[in-house]
Amino acid sequence: MVKLIAASMFRYIFRSPGNILEYLRSEFAPELLYMVLAGVLLLPACYCMAQARLEFTDPNTRSEKPAATLKVSVNEVDLSFLVTDRHHHWITDLSENEVRLHDNGKTPESIRFFQSRTGLPLRVGLLLDTSDSVAQEFAFEREAAALFISQIIDPARDLAFVVGFNKTISLTQDFTSDRQALASAVLQLHPHGTTAVYDAVDFACQKLLQHPEEGLSRRMLVVLTDGDDNSSVITPDQLMEDAIRCDAVVVVLHTESLPIESLPEYKILRKLTSETGGQILRADSSKHIAKAFTQLTEELRSYYLLAYRPAEFSADGSYRKIELKTTRRGAHVICRRGYYAVKK
Repeated sequence: MVKLIAASMFRYIFRSPGNILEYLRSEFAPELLYMVLAGVLLLPACYCMAQARLEFTDPNTRSEKPAATLKVSVNEVDLSFLVTDRHHHWITDLSENEVRLHDNGKTPESIRFFQSRTGLPLRVGLLLDTSDSVAQEFAFEREAAALFISQIIDPARDLAFVVGFNKTISLTQDFTSDRQALASAVLQLHPHGTTAVYDAVDFACQKLLQHPEEGLSRRMLVVLTDGDDNSSVITPDQLMEDAIRCDAVVVVLHTESLPIESLPEYKILRKLTSETGGQILRADSSKHIAKAFTQLTEELRSYYLLAYRPAEFSADGSYRKIELKTTRRGAHVICRRGYYAVKK
């Protein structure tokens, strides 16, 4: 205010030499001088006060996310995991005291959050092998997959996409919450050609990596295949790294009847699923496919969420191993085995 008054008076006074002499002779000359001096002295203080108003935020008005939607920083790790008993039934009443966690061989600095969760938004990629090798049971596989994706997605909070793959990768439906569109995308697939399982999974990992998330979500890639890869370009090692980086659980519904577990192709799938906290489920018949999708439906909504601050953490991009166990007898923990420390 003082600045505006002084500026207006200066414009009038210095418009002509006559105005200057008139004001100097007037009885208001002392008051004018005081106002000008006051304006000059108060300007820095006014500027500082304005800056303070811009920078200050009332602590009582700051918006904070509730604990249920943890914001994970570079030195805080969130870990979702499942627990089953010896009969493969889900255990949902585990307590924090029954968990033993090590990050790079060391006990975490602190456990920030522990809770049994069933409500995180889902981000699901459904990948169907459409090569000639799965043609025999493909009709039922397609129907079961369409039913699964249409039932698991909640349009209010979940998103999913559908990929068909043989030698080439076909994104038949991008991220959407439209259950009918997802089911239709599955039903339009038809088997032909050779198989590039690893390329397809890596494509899905890149989609998840490129999809921004404001809060936490439960990410899963469901791959329906016989695992007989004969066309992929990407190496298994690069696939493993990309799968870990995208923080998605990879579950394989294996359609091969009595797969030979000693074969390199099966070992790669087993490592891929175990490293990401997933598993291989039997899906070599209509009965087993239906059972596998039922198990997946329960798994997607029943899990634990743990957030912790690692000891001696360095955001250098290195791989850090996770070891999570429980003291409950007969219980088995399913979770990812590690992560890459985010670079600064």
